[in-house]
Amino acid sequence: PNAFQQIFDKVATATEEQQFLVRASYLEIYNEEIRDLLSKDPKFKLELKENMDSGVYVKDLTSFIVKSSHEIDQVMQAFLDPRGHSAF
Repeated sequence: PNAFQQIFDKVATATEEQQFLVRASYLEIYNEEIRDLLSKDPKFKLELKENMDSGVYVKDLTSFIVKSSHEIDQVMQAFLDPRGHSAF
């Protein structure tokens, strides 16, 4: 959570000419399999892709636009594992 606040502290000190778009996504890589922890079906396996313009990315990874560290906390809380352990 402190890292989240540091991101938004840096955004707050930006000049008027600078614009930022912060997205939150959560994934797990285990045994060379990638899972989207914010997906409605977290057991669905995702693929790692590469684009010459934008670089490496995870195809179909869920992400949310967030405007504060509080919003990131809300996203995390909304997707906690119902069995009582966090997916993060």
